Amino acid sequence: MRAHCVSPVPECLPPLPLRYAPRMLCEDFHSGDDVTLGFLGRTYSFAQKDFEQRVVRAAVELELASKPVSRGERSDVVQAAIAGQVDEPRSEVGERIIELQALGGEDPVYWLRKLVFRSAWLDHRIKHGQVDVAFDDSVGAFRIEPGKYPLPGSGHPSFAVTEASA
Repeated sequence: MRAHCVSPVPECLPPLPLRYAPRMLCEDFHSGDDVTLGFLGRTYSFAQKDFEQRVVRAAVELELASKPVSRGERSDVVQAAIAGQVDEPRSEVGERIIELQALGGEDPVYWLRKLVFRSAWLDHRIKHGQVDVAFDDSVGAFRIEPGKYPLPGSGHPSFAVTEASA
């Protein structure tokens, strides 16, 4: 399945000025040709499985979904990230995305895409030696070490269902 964003981004956009690291020869991430999305002036291409994993991880991090993520939830968050909306929800997560977009305020689709692109941005820089990764034995997890270049912020909203929103 090949999917493209609603507003395709031209392949040869001039790179945006980066505040975080020196320019790279190729700023655009590529893990496959199944899904191509433009976001904040960049075009990233993903293999379907890579894209789905990144979107599901972003949905869990944003508290739109919780593990284990069902097929319906996976389908809804992937459709939202690609199309910008959920047309026919297959889960409560899809219904929640529709509800949040109707309310205005923080857009969950923007944040899904942002976290997907942030993870690809980091992977791309790790691959090109601009960011180091080290295993931290004290917490049993990998730690990103930016070296001499700061990394983009890691903050994001939570879209968890609260009593007030339920």
